[in-house]
Amino acid sequence: MIFDPPRTRRRVLGRLLWPAVFTAAAVVAVVVSDAGTDTRAELDYLTTMHGQASDLATKGESLRLVISRLARIERTELVTATDAIHADLEVAVELVEAGPPSASLVAANALYRQALESWAQGVTRFTSGILTAADETSNTVVVDNVANAMAELRAGDRLYLDLVALLATEEVPAPVAPMPAVVMMPADGELLSLSQAYVVASRSVNSRIALRPGLTVSQIVSTPLWSVDPDSQAVVPATETISFSVVVSNLGNVANEAEPIELTLSGVGEPLVLSETVPTLEPGEQTTVLFAGLTVQPGEVYEVVAELKALNLDLDFEDNMLGLTFRVNEDESG
Repeated sequence: MIFDPPRTRRRVLGRLLWPAVFTAAAVVAVVVSDAGTDTRAELDYLTTMHGQASDLATKGESLRLVISRLARIERTELVTATDAIHADLEVAVELVEAGPPSASLVAANALYRQALESWAQGVTRFTSGILTAADETSNTVVVDNVANAMAELRAGDRLYLDLVALLATEEVPAPVAPMPAVVMMPADGELLSLSQAYVVASRSVNSRIALRPGLTVSQIVSTPLWSVDPDSQAVVPATETISFSVVVSNLGNVANEAEPIELTLSGVGEPLVLSETVPTLEPGEQTTVLFAGLTVQPGEVYEVVAELKALNLDLDFEDNMLGLTFRVNEDESG
């Protein structure tokens, strides 16, 4: 007797296999989709990191150039350069705080964070140390402070090199382009020696880093107005009284305190000395101090000297005095 196998069972088995096939395909599709998402996220992360590093590399070069000129720069040059670095560092910190997009970039994210933190501390402390050195010329602690700040900058540079080396390994996704060199350390050398050199440079007579007023006697104008004769001597029209307007400017980077200014007129008899007060002037401002009604004799030669009697720190004491010799005509035609 021949028995046919039950056909209904085959149909049931077929109905059971097709859902399993579809389920497996769906799982594979999800895995592939997730892998694609991770890859794109990693690429975006590394591209952003590369761009930030390029910006920091440019700012680091600018900072080194500024520091190489400490003996003759304006205070704003140093502050502007370091503020620009801080701005880039803040943007970069936002990236690391958001976290890496995949487990394979956890170590890179951590190294990048450590480098950013070391740079931020180093730049802050270096700027503070240099400004303090310039403002407080007797402060000796600043040498150690600046050296410690550069140690932070050097540590940041080394951590960044570790990051670049890590990104070159096969275990970590590679950036779209080789990472740029980023160096925040001002120069190669022993930290204490460099620090001493930078402190000395910031205190140079040509440096304008310190917060100091810079009062200067810019001009002296007479009434009646003098002119220059063929012998290059100042000549005042015939008069028995003369007044002087002394223009004083603040060429420094901070407002001055009120200070006295003296005008000395000498030539006939005892020198006449008058004193007035120069008011507070903001950086870039100027004022005119009037000395009126001084007696002179026609036909005589005089010397007038205006001198600031600086009572406080000044950017340059050599421009605090201005004087010239003039002759008073004997008559209107003289």
